[in-house]
Amino acid sequence: MKLALDLYSGIGGWTLGMKLSNIENLQSFEWWNEANRTHNINFQTNHQEVDIRNLDVEKDLNFKTNIDFVVGSPPCTQFSYANRGGDGDIQDGLVDIYKFLEVVEFLKPKYWAMENVPRVAKIIKHEIEKGSLKRFRKLFSVIEVFDSADFGLPQHRKRMIAGDFPVDLLNSYKTQIPKINFSEVLKSLSAKKTIRDPNYGFEIPADDVTELENEANLTDIETRINRDAKTFHTIYNNMSFPDKLDRPSRTITATCTRVSRESIIINSSNGFRRLNIREKGVLQGFPLTYQFYGNSYSSKNKMIGNAVPPILTYYIFQSMLETKTLKLKHPRDSSYFHNIPNEKVKPSKLGMPNKKYPASRTFKFAVPHLRFGSGVRFELSNVAKTMWSFKFFYGSSKNIKSISLNNDLFKLIEPIILKNKTSNFEVTIDDLIEEYKDYTSKGFQDVWVSQSENAVAFKFIDLVGSCVNEIVNSINWDKVNDDLIPNIINEKNKKLTDNKESILTGFYLLSLLNTKVLSK
Repeated sequence: MKLALDLYSGIGGWTLGMKLSNIENLQSFEWWNEANRTHNINFQTNHQEVDIRNLDVEKDLNFKTNIDFVVGSPPCTQFSYANRGGDGDIQDGLVDIYKFLEVVEFLKPKYWAMENVPRVAKIIKHEIEKGSLKRFRKLFSVIEVFDSADFGLPQHRKRMIAGDFPVDLLNSYKTQIPKINFSEVLKSLSAKKTIRDPNYGFEIPADDVTELENEANLTDIETRINRDAKTFHTIYNNMSFPDKLDRPSRTITATCTRVSRESIIINSSNGFRRLNIREKGVLQGFPLTYQFYGNSYSSKNKMIGNAVPPILTYYIFQSMLETKTLKLKHPRDSSYFHNIPNEKVKPSKLGMPNKKYPASRTFKFAVPHLRFGSGVRFELSNVAKTMWSFKFFYGSSKNIKSISLNNDLFKLIEPIILKNKTSNFEVTIDDLIEEYKDYTSKGFQDVWVSQSENAVAFKFIDLVGSCVNEIVNSINWDKVNDDLIPNIINEKNKKLTDNKESILTGFYLLSLLNTKVLSK
């Protein structure tokens, strides 16, 4: 039997791939107690928590037998756009990768593989050429990004796999592997008596399947925040709301709140909800019998989101075993069956809507009908926490510029708007100001932090958006100089000029509201 070492083992995604491939895991290394406990209970092992950074490679890894494969997933927190917005400490993250490569260099396995977020591919390529990993350059034959959905995972999950193994063989497997959609997972898990595992094909009584409890549906305001973050994000590309089911799911992340852009949201009875723990586990490729021994609902979400999909690792191991494409078996045909561990899972308090929020809770949303993609938008925000105001943003994602919408801008635009109007719209603006005359910036903030179901700020920007539409349709824009916007921003910008009508209306109306409503 082939022997493998699992570095940064997490909850066991690599180890399960070994088991399915009839490979023995000689030892696992993991520092997070809950993840290590989950790994130990599922595989009936007793591996201790270990900070791999502190390993003495020659002393602690002096095995009496040869290691065939070294695998693992160093922490991605410092590299991930989802966790750190791209602003993590890359040099700190490289410490773990350096230690991983030290182990590979010392043990000299036949093959090795390391998994991480896609961004790390570019970082490693740079570092082995000119940086801190130059010493290990000859260890690499593979640095590629793979989508786990290509290997039958019901989830689009792009991950970098670096190492030295038969990558061409791995890629050849793609044509032989059946694909699974998101809807198939949800349908399987909704069965009342017997549930069929959509990945592995076995059936077990529904009563034996844990972690199927759903948290409370999103509130109306949580739904609005989710919808706006996904479909009208100020910078990032748009995504579907709710998530589409006729394809593999989006990537499951370690941190995703009830109002997070990363959260996967589906239709539920009487509303929308996040996925439950079991749904996420199955989408990650863990069998129905696998148990998650986290101390809280959030920690279970974290350990699943951080995991490497065992279905992907199975196929990586098959390439390491040099299994020919025509002889490739699906994981469901493996001789290994993962039995439910004897230790019961601790029930977790399900996620619920917040009732109160910190006084510093932020609001930052674009105005409907005034969002133009690529970061160009009019936005209502409380960046100063208590001072609410409209601002205009434009430029590229790497060079966002802004314009303050103040009384001076209003005085510049007002004569032009009034001179070229074809119908009256003052009543609409007066009604809007009258409705919100009692709302100071402090008033907006007090309401925004008081309870989750108060949507005054969203109602305000929705009404503003409707008012914009009315004004745009009441102006003879042919008589408005095309050079007006370039003169205001002191540069030519085709996107702004092409949307002249809405941009100038935004300048006019939102400058007025900043002065008449929000400045009080």
